[in-house]
Amino acid sequence: MSRERNLETIQAIYASFGRGDVQGILDTLSDDVRWVTHLDPAVPWSGDYSGKSNVPRFFEAIFASVDVLAFEPQEWIVDGGNVVSIGAFGCRVKATGRETRTRWIFLWKVNDGVVTSYEQFHDEAMSAAFR
Repeated sequence: MSRERNLETIQAIYASFGRGDVQGILDTLSDDVRWVTHLDPAVPWSGDYSGKSNVPRFFEAIFASVDVLAFEPQEWIVDGGNVVSIGAFGCRVKATGRETRTRWIFLWKVNDGVVTSYEQFHDEAMSAAFR
């Protein structure tokens, strides 16, 4: 699959997220997708959500715990089936009322238009907003 097509797959996922269309995201995932967020446990969506049937809990945790203020992919690195995206995420934590804007890095693996792996990293400001 072309680099451009792999990037388009990830960009379509981001568009689905922006619409709150979790099913649109799930439709791009392999049944055994690896889905891991490397965040402080204070962040409700930290942890391992591997397996397509577990991924909806990841999105439920986000939407239940924050109001999303910004989701801005800014940079892309594509190498075959590997897509790295770098951007910014802004949110208001419902439990604390604190707002934060953090940089993130997402690592994706795409095989024939199907996502087989996703890893998420945020800077420490995300954790601080939940404390």
